Amino acid sequence: MYLLIPYDITDDKRRRRIEKVLSSHGKRVNYSVFEVETDRVRYRKLIEALKRFSDPKTDHIRIYLLNKESLKKSFILHSQHEVFDHEELYV
Repeated sequence: MYLLIPYDITDDKRRRRIEKVLSSHGKRVNYSVFEVETDRVRYRKLIEALKRFSDPKTDHIRIYLLNKESLKKSFILHSQHEVFDHEELYV
């Protein structure tokens, strides 16, 4: 299971806790975005930890579930190793 998790946490202490949880499950790809590859058991633990350490009234955490097809078509802009031919973008 592949996840993309961007977040916006208002409180520094909660943000550090969330960052620690996410760092233990995946890798930071931007200041407030993590990529996570996980299984169902660790996924459930991750969700519970994020719920425990965040404030539902002020904090925003989005979890995007990605499949292998979407990963194959993703790329890093300005990378020398783009994953697909740009012709595929045009229908």
